Amino acid sequence: MRDRRLDRQIETLDDFLERWQKLGSYFQRAERGRAPTEIEEEEFLVLKGEMAQDYQFLMTGTGNQREPGDQTLEILGMIMSLRRLNALGEAEVHALEIAWHHTYMVLQGLLGRLKAHKLQLASVNVVGYYIGCVLRNPVVILLLMGGVVAAVLWLMNLTQTGSDKLIEPRGPRPTQMEKTSGL
Repeated sequence: MRDRRLDRQIETLDDFLERWQKLGSYFQRAERGRAPTEIEEEEFLVLKGEMAQDYQFLMTGTGNQREPGDQTLEILGMIMSLRRLNALGEAEVHALEIAWHHTYMVLQGLLGRLKAHKLQLASVNVVGYYIGCVLRNPVVILLLMGGVVAAVLWLMNLTQTGSDKLIEPRGPRPTQMEKTSGL
């Protein structure tokens, strides 16, 4: 069975992780003390905005439950701009890198679970799944039970002979014709 929403979540998380790696490269630039250009600053802000949107999409799709150890929003919130990142001390940048790496591993774990769920769904028989869904419906169960009872009563009526039938046929009773003597 295929779940398009799950496929979209996996694709979005893959894209997000690529951007997350690009974000990590900005930490290395900051450690080197290289001043960002205006174009790099603009690219960074666009990257950060896309990441925030994708992260919210992912959290909505997973029931707004963050993984333990996920510091994505905190890291994105701490880095307002490349200039501010470059102004941080080496120890602060190193602490951000550690948090970035830890979150990267958490997000990779989430991706692994989503892919495992996709494989699990692929092994599900679609017809069996939908039949199971229909049969779990209480109204369908009542209708089926009523049909079984009706079939049993019909069979009992069909197999009974003579005047000891359990269920009388509906409608007027046939009357016996009086025997008339011949002409």
